[in-house]
Amino acid sequence: MLLPTTYTWGLAAIGGLGLAVWVGPRLKGFARLVARERRTHAAFLTVKARAKEMGDDIFPWSVEELEARLKEQGYFLDPGNLRKLRAYLRQGKPVGLRGEPGIGKSELPEALARAMGARFLDVACHSQLESSEVGVSWNAFRQIVDAQTPRAAGDEKPDLYSMEYLNHTPLLESLLSDEPTIIRIDEVDKLNEQTTNFFLRYLDKKELVIHDFSGGPRTIKSQAPLFIFLTSNEYHELDPAFHRRIAWLDLTFPTQDHLTEILAHSAAVPVDFAARAARLVCHLRTLHLKKKPSIGEAVEWVKSLVDESDGYLSSGVIDLTLGFLIKHADDEELAREALRRWYDVHSKVAD
Repeated sequence: MLLPTTYTWGLAAIGGLGLAVWVGPRLKGFARLVARERRTHAAFLTVKARAKEMGDDIFPWSVEELEARLKEQGYFLDPGNLRKLRAYLRQGKPVGLRGEPGIGKSELPEALARAMGARFLDVACHSQLESSEVGVSWNAFRQIVDAQTPRAAGDEKPDLYSMEYLNHTPLLESLLSDEPTIIRIDEVDKLNEQTTNFFLRYLDKKELVIHDFSGGPRTIKSQAPLFIFLTSNEYHELDPAFHRRIAWLDLTFPTQDHLTEILAHSAAVPVDFAARAARLVCHLRTLHLKKKPSIGEAVEWVKSLVDESDGYLSSGVIDLTLGFLIKHADDEELAREALRRWYDVHSKVAD
C-alpha cells in the first residue's frame, strides 16, 4: 500500500510543479495588468477633476438645475436633449438645433439667455446675407468724414483703421462683450456658400481676424463665456466643414404627457384641460397632413380655446378654432372628418 500512496503523491507533486510553472508567469502578468489599470484609472480621475473644474468655469449647472431654470422660462426640453445640451455647453461647443418648424429651435437660446441672465444677440440668416453685415466691416462714412474734417495745426490725424471705426456687427459684439453672451444664428441653412465659409473660424475658435487693421492683422477673441447656437430647417445640406464644428440637438415633437405640461404652463390652463387638448393635437399629428400642428400652434390654439370656449372641448369650439392648428385646405377637410369620428368616441370624456 505504501508504493501506490507514494506514487500518487509523487504524481501530485509533479503535477503541482507543472501547474506552478504554467500559472506563475501568468499570475505575474495579470498582476502587472491590474497595477497598470489602477495607475490608468488614477490618472483618469486626475484628468476628470481638471476637466470638471474647467467645465464648471464655463457652465456650472447640473442637468437638474438646467431643466428647472429652463422650465422657469417656459421652455421644456426632454431628458435626453437636456443631458446633451449640458455636455455641449460645458465644452464650449457651438450647438446646432434641428427640427420641424415650430418645434422650439429659436426659443431655446432665448430661454437659456434669460435663465442665465446673459446677453442675447441674434443673426437672422438669408441667402443674400454678406459676411460684412455680421462679421468684420468698417464704417466707411465715418472714415470719409473724419479724413476730410479740417484740423488745427499740430493735431494728429485719426487712425481710420482702428477699433473705433469698426461697425459693431453681431459677431464682433459677441467677442467684445465683457459678460456671458448667447448668440443665435437663425436658419443657418439659408446662407450662401461664401458667408457659410466665413463662419468657420468663428465657430471653431470663437475669434475673428481683421486683416486691414492698422499695424497689421489683428485677431479678436472672446472676452467672456460665449455660447453659440445655430438653427436649421435643413433646406439644404450644410458643408462637412460646417458640420464638424457643431454638435447637433435634434428636437422632436413631445410626447402627449410632455405636451400637456407645456400647454398647461404656456397657456396657463388647468392640467386636465391641457391634457384633453394635448390628446387631440397628438391625434391630429397621426393623420397624413401636409403640415402637422407644431408646439407653437398648439399653444396658440389652447389660448384661443380659453377665449372661445366655456371650459369644454365641444365640437363647435373645435371646428371654430381649427385654423390655429391646420394650415392647408386639403388638410382641414381631412382633419374635420377625423375629428368628427374622434369626437364621437371621446365626447363623454371631453364633455
